[in-house]
Amino acid sequence: MTYKLKYSSILMRSAFVWTDVTNRFLGALSVSRTFTIFWLLLFTKTIDCSTSKCQVCKDIVKEFHEGIRKTSKSNFGGGNTHWEEKSLGSYATSETRLVEIMEGLCEHAEKECHTMVEAHEETIEKYWFAFFAKKKDKDLHLWLCIENIKVCCPENTYGPNCQPCPGDQKNPCKGNGRCDGEGNREGTGKCTCNAGYKGDLCDECTDGYYEESKNQTHTSCKACHESCKSTCWEAGPKGCDECKNGWTHSEEEGCVDVNECEKTPCEENEYCLNNDGSYSCEKCHSACDRCRGYGADNCEECKDGYELKDSLCTDKDECAVESSPCIGSNEICVNTQGSYSCSCQEGFTKENGECILKPKDSPQPSSSSTSSSSTSSSSKPKTSSRTKQENGKKKQRVKKDNVKPGFLELLSALGIFILLGILVQGNLFFISVLCGFFGAFLYWFGSQHDKL
Repeated sequence: MTYKLKYSSILMRSAFVWTDVTNRFLGALSVSRTFTIFWLLLFTKTIDCSTSKCQVCKDIVKEFHEGIRKTSKSNFGGGNTHWEEKSLGSYATSETRLVEIMEGLCEHAEKECHTMVEAHEETIEKYWFAFFAKKKDKDLHLWLCIENIKVCCPENTYGPNCQPCPGDQKNPCKGNGRCDGEGNREGTGKCTCNAGYKGDLCDECTDGYYEESKNQTHTSCKACHESCKSTCWEAGPKGCDECKNGWTHSEEEGCVDVNECEKTPCEENEYCLNNDGSYSCEKCHSACDRCRGYGADNCEECKDGYELKDSLCTDKDECAVESSPCIGSNEICVNTQGSYSCSCQEGFTKENGECILKPKDSPQPSSSSTSSSSTSSSSKPKTSSRTKQENGKKKQRVKKDNVKPGFLELLSALGIFILLGILVQGNLFFISVLCGFFGAFLYWFGSQHDKL
């Protein structure tokens, strides 16, 4: 593990050095640093992120059983029933079937899986011929991972020697937590308690919970009522040792919600909504000037532009009165929600606050004048377009004379160095050589662009 950490550290340092050098030269090409970050993430994929050895072994066992299931569907159908029964019987426990199963292991796994299978191939073969082929009931996980490879422990044990977890081995941590490293050859064995529990064996209740029951093997803690400040001794609001803010203590009922709305804490044009242990102030309906709840039917007083009808504040139609509020010449009244507006009649437009007749459309120019003007204008750009074409050809010639290695060349070289970095598989000597070559390439690449 120490070697892997050193290897990861060296790779990360090298990657950041390469990133800094690359950014300096890519700046001349105005390439975003996003490319460099992408390259860094791709390169660091070569760093080994190891999985628990026990988990690797469990995955092998799982894939082995899956291989048994898949190969059980193999058949030799051909019509000869006696021959099929004989052939299928021999194939079921044959080395041929074992090879097919072994080839399917670690198809989608990391290199740790392949390493473990290669190192313990004979052990798996021994299980196949000694137990599976003879139809003996032997658990592969127990045989392979616990008894032979010794990377896992039996349930509710932990550590190099598979020590029992704290408490009863059948019910570690009193059933209220998990033993650290349980089932592995690792871990401290300490109990990580579930919510509401504490102690070395998770047999005590934390603040906010009370002890419902307790015996030698089990402890049960339940959450206090929401009205309790921190601790309680039984369920419900009567069990609180102290009430939360927003609650008050009653001899008969325990902690009772305080109705803050009785003190009218909200601002004008708001109404108070009482909640358990608190309150909130909500906006009145748009038709209300003051209210006792939400909705136009809860208004205590209507806003200007509204009137009370059947205990409901409704829009007042200012345009429905005999004398229109719009007194300007050629104006009409338009009713809006809670108000009104004055608009011009059809055929009129408002200018300087007055409604005047809309001006008539200006006459369109004749087709002959339009065509003559377009002809004269179209004849001018011909010479300019020729000049632009000639200038463009000259620029292309200049660009051809100044061909320099570009972004694609850099990307290709970068891909080659990344591939080589993966292939060397942690060899520090070759990684150092690659770093030197790549640094020299970047120096040359930058010098070519400095000449532009």
